[in-house]
Amino acid sequence: MSHRPKTAALIAYAEALLSPEGQRRVEAHLAGCEACRAELAAIEAYDALVEDVRSVEIPTIDFASMELPLAREAEAVSRQMIAQRQRRSARPWIAAGLVAAAAAAALWWSTRETEPQAPPRAEAPVEREAPAPVIAPEPARLTPVVTLAAGEVRRETADGEIPLELGAVLDEGARVGTGAASELHVRLADGTGFRLAASSALALARAREDEIRLELAQGSVGHAVAPLSNGAAFVVLAAGYSVEVTGTRFVVSALDGTVGVDLSEGAVRIRPPRGEPIELEAPARWRSSGGAEGGAPRPVSVRGLEAPRVAPTPVRLADARMIRWSVDGIEIETSGDVQLGLAPGEHPVRAWDARGRLHTALLPVGGAPVELSAGALQADAPRVRAGHLDEADLRPVLSRGMRQVQRCYELALRQGTGAVTGRARLRIEIGLTGGVQRAQVLGIPESSLTECITSYASRWTFPPPGGPLTVEQPLTLAPTQ
Repeated sequence: MSHRPKTAALIAYAEALLSPEGQRRVEAHLAGCEACRAELAAIEAYDALVEDVRSVEIPTIDFASMELPLAREAEAVSRQMIAQRQRRSARPWIAAGLVAAAAAAALWWSTRETEPQAPPRAEAPVEREAPAPVIAPEPARLTPVVTLAAGEVRRETADGEIPLELGAVLDEGARVGTGAASELHVRLADGTGFRLAASSALALARAREDEIRLELAQGSVGHAVAPLSNGAAFVVLAAGYSVEVTGTRFVVSALDGTVGVDLSEGAVRIRPPRGEPIELEAPARWRSSGGAEGGAPRPVSVRGLEAPRVAPTPVRLADARMIRWSVDGIEIETSGDVQLGLAPGEHPVRAWDARGRLHTALLPVGGAPVELSAGALQADAPRVRAGHLDEADLRPVLSRGMRQVQRCYELALRQGTGAVTGRARLRIEIGLTGGVQRAQVLGIPESSLTECITSYASRWTFPPPGGPLTVEQPLTLAPTQ
């Protein structure tokens, strides 16, 4: 199939109207496309011809200066005619012919001397056509592509929600979301993409070469951003806050009215609804409720950031027993199916069930779509190693949780249903993926207060500890001062 050159893009390239990124894209395409090189040469030749024509001045004809040469030519013709007549006529007529010729010449010269001379004509100005206004082309649209879909991932449309599949292309303005224990990975451009965590919603407000703007409605989204060209921007909006980056890896969250930024690489600028911008450099953690926090954030990994040279093969991992997967260095936490693209070859797959037991398989991938079923996974020895989380990993979740505990206490105090003053302990059993498996209040009798506290605590989510982990948090039960 012959390739039709994009003449508009080549004209913009020849006129140096494209962005630096657009220039590089066109130059890379020209290096391998003979048809577009020929089209560009024709455009440049035409421009040069137009410029040459416009630069040549149109000569002005001066009719006054032509009178003397014309008179001389007429006199020469008259002498030739007289000579011919002399050869044909008899001698008696010579004198008469000469007299007639002399009289005609005298009459012509006398008429020319008395005739008023017209003033020299002024050269008419040459009107040049005004150049057409140059209209900068609209920045090119990006083509966001789903590179991994795990569990319940969806897109909102005018007719309702539709499931998202591997390889789906998202338009500018698309709204996407994830269910519980689900993930969505999207490549926005080469080296740039996002990873939408479970129970999250996000809108792709703008996806152009000059700006990428995402609007996080709820949940958490991780980003990997390649260095941007001059003038380009990558912005994430969440609850009135704006997070701007220039090339980095970071996570933005909006949970319970608190906006958080976990920066593992590079630098970001946070613009709050009021006040001065806040500059962060990696590694850093920041929360709108309390400013900077300690601890190093976990690096963000997004599947399929680079556009593959060879189209990947669609792969589906399906096993309802598994709650966590690891493929090609990407960790996915979901109890649903996983869709991703893999290059041809053999790929080791690891998966863990709810008890923390590891299952493995070696998945051969060719050119046809592949599905890994439950029977292909082999269980390792049923040993479960104890989990571990640093204090820096526990503190953010517990700090938010203590505000919920205080709300429970104030509610019980107003209702007079089991509110006591003193100390207690909250025991939390954390599962392999960071979810709370069980919560128990120790040190006080069971009541509506303990039910409220355990109800909140059972919904907390910690970073994955790598195995079962139990922690106890001291509680001080007292009215707010």
